[in-house]
Amino acid sequence: MKFIRNIFAILLAPMIGAIGYTFFKNFLTFAANSGNKFVVFWIGILIYIIFQIVFYKPMRLYVFGHELSHAIAGILSGAKIKKFNVGKDSGNVVLNKDNLCITLAPYIFPIYTIIIIFVYFLCGCFFDIKPFYNYFLFFIGISIAFHIALTVYVLTIEQSDLKVYGAFFSYVIILFVNFIVFTIILAIVFLNEISIKDIFIEYFENIISIYKFIYYGALNIWVSFQKTK
Repeated sequence: MKFIRNIFAILLAPMIGAIGYTFFKNFLTFAANSGNKFVVFWIGILIYIIFQIVFYKPMRLYVFGHELSHAIAGILSGAKIKKFNVGKDSGNVVLNKDNLCITLAPYIFPIYTIIIIFVYFLCGCFFDIKPFYNYFLFFIGISIAFHIALTVYVLTIEQSDLKVYGAFFSYVIILFVNFIVFTIILAIVFLNEISIKDIFIEYFENIISIYKFIYYGALNIWVSFQKTK
């Protein structure tokens, strides 16, 4: 089964390359064109990065979010929580079932960013939230930097979660889902600035292009090889 998963991951790699290229191209274009309009978002990202480098990594907060992600994914998958422990540097959740989503949930879903978005728009059901938009952007920036920085950090340490389905396969899935999740999140946060429809159309077009390139390239190599026989 591990062999099949690795083959699938290899086949998926070009698609991730196409999506990654499109994501960063669009994100950098957005950043360049937005000017000072969303400066508080960038300040939030910068503040967290400086905080982690200069002071410390808030691992207890990360561990809580990590285990909470496992638990929420488990509940949504129909699992029951038997144990939930959070320590300073580690924790564990014991569920009565497991699947790919439950295992990799902490690495692919920025739980605190999702909570901030949920609370912000929930408050919008009861009062005008527009005056608080800049605060919202600031904390979104902090939470995104928190998720990315600490996810990258913990992935440099041996993680038992990655062993369940194999490290290579898990890394590929983590990359793929993160690009999709962050595309959706940024489209929600910058609702009037980023068109999720346009980006996903571009994703699809670039995915088709990269696989066509690989197919025709391999075909040309095969034809050339046959002619040399």
